[in-house]
Amino acid sequence: MASNPLQLLAELLQSGRANPAISLKRLASSSFYDLQYRMFVIAATFEIHSKQFGLQQRRIGAARLKLLQFVACRPWLMPIVRNWSEAEHDPQTLLHSSQRLRRGFIADSMHDDVVDLLVARNILVRLGTGTHLASGANVDLLAKLHLAGVEQELFSAERRILQELLDVRVTSNMLEGW
Repeated sequence: MASNPLQLLAELLQSGRANPAISLKRLASSSFYDLQYRMFVIAATFEIHSKQFGLQQRRIGAARLKLLQFVACRPWLMPIVRNWSEAEHDPQTLLHSSQRLRRGFIADSMHDDVVDLLVARNILVRLGTGTHLASGANVDLLAKLHLAGVEQELFSAERRILQELLDVRVTSNMLEGW
């Protein structure tokens, strides 16, 4: 018998002595819809990409936050974002390379719901017409959540993508209207 649980499971399935049962009522949801996961990704995005605003606040464009966290959750999109950024001055290439990505991140309603929760808890605040999100009175929760993830080496792929995105120029023109 194997000592590794996954190897043991594989051996059982191969031997025919296992009889898997699947309950459609108990299927696990995608991590994209897990509140704690999305809060971490938003926290990491805010911690890594927000800029100083005033004396004691940090802020980030709402559309930028939405795009960056969307890509962080989906590392395979990184080449598309790089192409999108590099094609900024070529309208034909820009339209072709970014259209599906734009549709995807714009339709990310889970992100909107999590941001609404963070605003309701005064962790983030909307500035002006909502085009920017800034640190609220309880923003330390985001910093603590991000730090815990770093210390426990959680979500390393997402954190790596967020670091890589620091080198990708995401302009207001790329996000215009979104």
